[in-house]
Amino acid sequence: MEYTLSEPLNALDALAKLSPNSSKTTLREWLKHGRVFVDDQIVKIASTPLEAGQTISLGVRKARKEKVPILYEDAHLVVIEKPAGLLSVATNFDKAKTAHAFLKERYRPRKVYVVHRLDQDTSGVMLFALTEEAFFGLKALFADHDIDREYTAVVHGKMTQQEGTWQSYLYEDKAYVVHSTQDPDKGELAITHFKTVEARTHFSLLNLKLETGKKNQIRVHCEDHGFPIVGDKKYGGEGESHITKRLCLHAHHLGFVHPIYKKEMSFDSPIPEKFYQCLKTHA
Repeated sequence: MEYTLSEPLNALDALAKLSPNSSKTTLREWLKHGRVFVDDQIVKIASTPLEAGQTISLGVRKARKEKVPILYEDAHLVVIEKPAGLLSVATNFDKAKTAHAFLKERYRPRKVYVVHRLDQDTSGVMLFALTEEAFFGLKALFADHDIDREYTAVVHGKMTQQEGTWQSYLYEDKAYVVHSTQDPDKGELAITHFKTVEARTHFSLLNLKLETGKKNQIRVHCEDHGFPIVGDKKYGGEGESHITKRLCLHAHHLGFVHPIYKKEMSFDSPIPEKFYQCLKTHA
């Protein structure tokens, strides 16, 4: 069973054309359980914009369990939930086990464009482009700081300031370690806004919003101001918590205007429960 669109519609309305006798509740269940395909790609969000000429169909199989969870995908871009420990893109040391490699295999022979990166040990929402048009559009949004990127971190120390902004210039040495300075001639401007969500005696939970997106920016700013991230051996974190056993940094929110459809997009990833357990245990 399939239907080819003669006009632009969202996924739910297109599905209603495909199966006019089904209730909206049933249609939403089909979307939720990964049974709806647009041009052979799974669509789960009812408001996904579709174009005239695309074909929507109903499959009997459930969505396959992905190694990297897909939060959203359309003809132009894909949003994933990157696990901690997985590289974003290939390095000189590992070219196979990356989020980018997973997506290239999934969308082969289409090209997958890298728009931004998350550190290997950082988890959360990450975005890739599937067309050149979307790639340049998204890169422009990042360059103009028109992307909402929010992170959650567990840091060492009791944060007494409720909110504020950290600003410095960052530069990388030959050992790939990023340093902070107030000298504008030595680095690139980096701005991080923070809010204290919870402060305990030995640890605090912070919400961090990037205004700029430099390499290791949040990690360096946290260390620079005396609150290194738990598990961040590279930037003063004194090793992993025995509870979390990871870097306690998670990209929990990503918001932007779709570069092609001009629609506001918003994606959230739950903050790992172990972050809260770490706070309670080490109160």
